[in-house]
Amino acid sequence: MLIVLMSLAIAQATPSSVSETCSHDRVALLALPPAAFDQDLQGGWRPLAEKPECAAVAADLLADCRKARWSDLTPSELHTNYWHEGQLRAGLGQTQAATRLMMAGVNPDMSRSGFSDYALGTIAFLHQDRVGLIAARERLAALPKPPDFDQAAARFKAQYGFDLEWPVNLKVLDGFIACFDRPYSEAYGSCPTAADPPAGRH
Repeated sequence: MLIVLMSLAIAQATPSSVSETCSHDRVALLALPPAAFDQDLQGGWRPLAEKPECAAVAADLLADCRKARWSDLTPSELHTNYWHEGQLRAGLGQTQAATRLMMAGVNPDMSRSGFSDYALGTIAFLHQDRVGLIAARERLAALPKPPDFDQAAARFKAQYGFDLEWPVNLKVLDGFIACFDRPYSEAYGSCPTAADPPAGRH
């Protein structure tokens, strides 16, 4: 729902209202430990991104964090930062910037997770490459579940309260296929797939 409303809210917002709504303590946020800045669902950049009219501000904050804290961030944290900014840029319709950022967001150490195929599928969707999207989806679907996935999923749920299903992000790519002709801001997480209940029921 966050990204679905983004474009409409940005179109309706005036510069002064955006400035007021998106006010934040940039210095304090950039001083947060990397995990608190990125993974705290109630802190860091995320509260800004939850306001559709503040998506560009949140994206800029992620870029600022990367530049200001470059030497403090681990390779994994840098990849995650690039990816999250890329998602926000995609939601804003900034396809070329989003593509570059998402490519930088692929962590080669996460090859078992299927994240690279998820990323390639996402980029294919952004560039209206249905063949590439379907191919990435099939590769992700065929990836064997790592033996430690269930334990990792349990830890994730304990920390964030959300379930993880294998393959992770397969439903996202299915949504992109189902809503191939819609913008990222509508297709990401909002398009029902064959396994989902009708949209009107939830």
